[in-house]
Amino acid sequence: MGLFLICAGAYVAPELAAEFGRLPPSFLPVGNRRLYVLQREAIGDAAERVCMSVPEDFDVPAHDRDQLERLGIELIPVPNGLSLGQSVVYCINVTAAAQGSVRILHGDTLIRGVDFGAPDAVSVGDTSDYYHWAGFEGEADGIRAVYDTLPASGGVRRVLSGYFHFADAARFVQCVMRARSDFVGGMDLYTRHSPLHPLETGDWLDFGHLHTFYRSRSRITTQRAFNRLAIGPHTVVKSSPDTAKVAAEAAWYKALPGTLRPFTPALVGEETGAYALEYLYLSPLNDLFVFGRLPAVVWQRILAACAEFLDACAAHPPPPGNQAAEAAGAAALYGAKTEERLRRFAATRGIDPARPWRINGRPVPGLLEMARRAAALVPAPRPDDVRLVHGDFGFSNIFYDFRTQRVRAVDPRGQDGHGRATPYGDPRYDVAKLHHSVVGRYDFIVAGCCTLRRPSAYALELELPDHGALAEVEALFRASRFAGQVPEETAAPAIAVLLFLSMLPLHADAPDRQDALLANAMRLFLDLEGDLERAGA
Repeated sequence: MGLFLICAGAYVAPELAAEFGRLPPSFLPVGNRRLYVLQREAIGDAAERVCMSVPEDFDVPAHDRDQLERLGIELIPVPNGLSLGQSVVYCINVTAAAQGSVRILHGDTLIRGVDFGAPDAVSVGDTSDYYHWAGFEGEADGIRAVYDTLPASGGVRRVLSGYFHFADAARFVQCVMRARSDFVGGMDLYTRHSPLHPLETGDWLDFGHLHTFYRSRSRITTQRAFNRLAIGPHTVVKSSPDTAKVAAEAAWYKALPGTLRPFTPALVGEETGAYALEYLYLSPLNDLFVFGRLPAVVWQRILAACAEFLDACAAHPPPPGNQAAEAAGAAALYGAKTEERLRRFAATRGIDPARPWRINGRPVPGLLEMARRAAALVPAPRPDDVRLVHGDFGFSNIFYDFRTQRVRAVDPRGQDGHGRATPYGDPRYDVAKLHHSVVGRYDFIVAGCCTLRRPSAYALELELPDHGALAEVEALFRASRFAGQVPEETAAPAIAVLLFLSMLPLHADAPDRQDALLANAMRLFLDLEGDLERAGA
């Protein structure tokens, strides 16, 4: 079948790099995965050999290398500064593929529903965007001329959408070289010998420009088993069989004072078991943290924006007379709730909740003992401590607007530990959810960016990414103040242990993920006790 080449040998455009860092296009985050995962799924069994070019100075993370190997994608590092035509010729030469056919997919493009086996063919589609795309002449009898142009007037135009098959790779290389290494010019020369058959694009998603990225991303969602999302061009509708929780979330949005509304999308509709929000064409922080390459200075601004939101929440206590009941409901989210969920998890998995474990070779107590020790380090919230809270302020529920440098929060809890609908709670819980994302690396585990081993029934080994950029963000978080306190002063490390333990039954759809979350709870527990020992507690 010849070579199938995903062209990602140059970094994304500056507009995308400003929001994600310097990444090859196929490494952009889409739906809590890299784009290359979706591209490989679309290719399926249509290719025997799939390669992907990347800039030679791009440091591919270890978990990406493992995933690429599992997907059967070979990496081809290419010299920096090459044009697209030069990069393609380089890849064909180093893979010795010139004697057969070559299929090419732009690294910023996802195409589904085309015949990848059709020889001498290119995908075509319609666009009204004002960007450079290759236009063409002839279609019914085969494309016989190709050119690169911007539209001279408005309206929809027919363009090549990013997938190409050349049955004679050697001839295509010659044509590109004759066109002075210009990819489009080489294709135009090739069509004079072999007209290209147009393939109507079944599902064309372009991620090469900022606004097309977000438009395409809106068509790929992530959903958990307990809720559903329906995304349209302007709204997202969230629904769930848990109608009480959905109603509590909608009530949270309606209860927001005017000063907090700029930090959330607008609530635009509600019915039994569902509500609709303004759709945000922004990226959640978990995508930026797990898959991005943003420098520490940008993360400093993002964390400051998180603090701005939590500071604004802290300015709103509950109405007089409700503080004691709100404090009791907030306290129920800690020890008792965690123990109940741990017992449920242990019963389902056949685990003794009292039996000690080992994590990365180090001993830890049983599940219930860990929970009790962590809960003992969380003083019960006092009535005067209660404030308006988000209740689930983790990275996956926080979007960052680079233009306004403001966060936009979604998916609030809306309930206290007793299941009572309320927008109020313990502000420390929101800080702990940030701790659970930054220090706890929760989003790396959910994205599968970790390595888990099980040496024995009650022993786990967990490896998480720990490169320098992550350490910098963690240090910035630990030094940040949220409602006047650094995380250590809010009992966030202890609450984060409880969060990881209490969420175990919520991930029953993925036992491997459950074990990774459990291992991570043990890791954080040991760090917590180590910090206490060093502090002389």
